[in-house]
Amino acid sequence: MPITATIDPKIQQQAEPVLQEVLKGVGEANQKAEREREEAILKNREIIGQRLETDGRKLIAYIARVGPENSAVSTDDIAPFGSMLSSLGDFTDLDLMIHSPGGNGVVAEKLVEMCRSSCKGKFRVIVPNMAKSAATLIALGADEVVMGYCSELGPIDPQKLIVAGGRIQQVSAQSIISARDMLMEQIQTARSQGKDITGYQQQLASSTMDPAFIFECQKEVDFAIDLVKKCLPNRMLKIKFPSKKPSWRKTKAEEIAKNLTSTDQRFIHGRMIGPKECAALGLNVTELERDNEYWKNLFELYVRAEVLMSIRSGPNSVVAKLFTDAHTHLLVT
Repeated sequence: MPITATIDPKIQQQAEPVLQEVLKGVGEANQKAEREREEAILKNREIIGQRLETDGRKLIAYIARVGPENSAVSTDDIAPFGSMLSSLGDFTDLDLMIHSPGGNGVVAEKLVEMCRSSCKGKFRVIVPNMAKSAATLIALGADEVVMGYCSELGPIDPQKLIVAGGRIQQVSAQSIISARDMLMEQIQTARSQGKDITGYQQQLASSTMDPAFIFECQKEVDFAIDLVKKCLPNRMLKIKFPSKKPSWRKTKAEEIAKNLTSTDQRFIHGRMIGPKECAALGLNVTELERDNEYWKNLFELYVRAEVLMSIRSGPNSVVAKLFTDAHTHLLVT
């Protein structure tokens, strides 16, 4: 015969709030323990607050993992950036450590403006590993780029997603434009030689050769070039070449922009552009040796960030980005 127990409704009403309170306390304790564990791994308070920041200079870090879909520079980055900048208080100079595969160039322009509007003095971008594509645009918006032996920037030719061979592929906008131009030349040559142009016309009728799409590709290339021409002359180039005339700096900026958007010179979008090549292009670069104490601290912070994001990632939740300053940090999945 089963044994049953009856709980007094009054006791049950009292027990539920107590249980909820206990569970709430357990949850808060777990969250606190996890937060303390994350801070012990990252050590942002010590490394940034005690080792990297000096009087009047502040540092914020934006570290993105390469791989996750939401790791790209996007509008979602604006709020964390704004929060970090507003929490810094009064300061003169700003350092932005960035590791990113790139993303939205329009957002890159906005993030540079946000940093500059918050900074009374010098704005530096620090690259511990790589700042590619849109992240390179952010670096070009600085007064100076700090790099180490393993640091790299990359080409800034915009990328477009197209369907080719039955699958989605990322292709340089400039390559699409060049392919269209080459196809038009082939048609003219075939016509002049009295050859059949049907095959060329069929290629020209594909969606990637659509005039509106080509026009959009050209506009995105023009945007990247225009942004470089806007940023460099009165900032980085003026600091590196103070005796040069504005007209010279403007021409130099255009030369750099065309170099970084050229698929003929860079060939592939992920091409490495190291510190010495960046300096040779005319960028204001400070290259730190690997035994430099400041570089060691910078790289330690970056490595700790990568480890933290890796540990916090799982099969159902992958950490894509980390935002941190000397006081707090934010992991984004």
